[in-house]
Amino acid sequence: MKKNVLYLLLILSLLLTMLSGCTQSNTPNNAQTDINQPETNLVTDVTGREVQVPANANNVMLLPGPAFEKTLLLGVADRIGTTLKSSDTAWARLIYPRIAEIAVEGKSSSPNIEEMLNRGTEFVICHDYADLNAQLDEINMPYVITQCSGELPYSDLEGFLAFQRAEVNTIAQAFGGEALTNAERWIEYFDEKVNYVRSRTDLLTDEQRPRVYYARSDEGLVTFSQNSYPHYLVELAGGYYVAKDTPEEMNSTLTIEQIMFWDPEIIFMGRMDDTAIIKDNPAWSGMTALKNDAVYLCPSGVFNWDYSGESVLLMLYLAKHIQPELFVDLDIKEEIRYYYSNFYGYDLTPEQIQLILNHMPPA
Repeated sequence: MKKNVLYLLLILSLLLTMLSGCTQSNTPNNAQTDINQPETNLVTDVTGREVQVPANANNVMLLPGPAFEKTLLLGVADRIGTTLKSSDTAWARLIYPRIAEIAVEGKSSSPNIEEMLNRGTEFVICHDYADLNAQLDEINMPYVITQCSGELPYSDLEGFLAFQRAEVNTIAQAFGGEALTNAERWIEYFDEKVNYVRSRTDLLTDEQRPRVYYARSDEGLVTFSQNSYPHYLVELAGGYYVAKDTPEEMNSTLTIEQIMFWDPEIIFMGRMDDTAIIKDNPAWSGMTALKNDAVYLCPSGVFNWDYSGESVLLMLYLAKHIQPELFVDLDIKEEIRYYYSNFYGYDLTPEQIQLILNHMPPA
């Protein structure tokens, strides 16, 4: 009797081994991975769309300007196949040399669809351009919207802050894995610094907030206006943003008479290389900012500080200049060092930190 039982158990064991072997031999090689790993990631983008993208994509096209810098801080830049030329900055090349080998797309609103397909693009991160989105739908190319080209999804400070988190989190959802963990780390840092600044500036009266103008063209007559990143960053930092009621978000062209009427007490120059453009122009000389020598170049790093994840550093830089008495303890050099080390994995030298502050490329 015992022999029969042992015999039956032996037969059953052999059958199970054979079945297991057959199952394994019929499984494609590319499926012999973690069976719990999803084939796609479900993403809710900044417009509220839900989209499925390949979970293990290694050939992603980035069309918004700030997108590459965010994949770098999320630790997934190795999975980028195409990005914009504007992403290939001097600091990006120093910190991530592979960017020189990534394919370049010409325009964020009208990429070359044929080239996109020839490159084997697996999904696209883009703006909400209607024509582009329709083209991507037509070729069944998954796309995730992280930037809005028309009406913004926010119209106040709290909405702006929520959008900063949502943009990083949306890109992290698309890539999954370590990107989600890194997004949590960045959002935690972002919230910590915002709360630190707001704890000192939220109760300032209008009279305690100096008038701030943010210039962004060669002549200084173009500015970011209402609902722009600089608008809210200046308000967070304790200033009064003089262009907050001008209509266009990105590029409001002004007259020198309009700026004279505002009479800014502080002028920040974003994406500009030399304060002499304003300081040496007699048309600006009568303004309070010029009389007080309060004209400052804004730093620039992996991407423009005024429209990227590094905008949190710009907020701190602005606060240091707008409300210096409130931020005596703020060490902007240490903040830059910490940010680059913890989010880009790159340890800047003191000399490199100073170059960033001076809006200069790496030596």
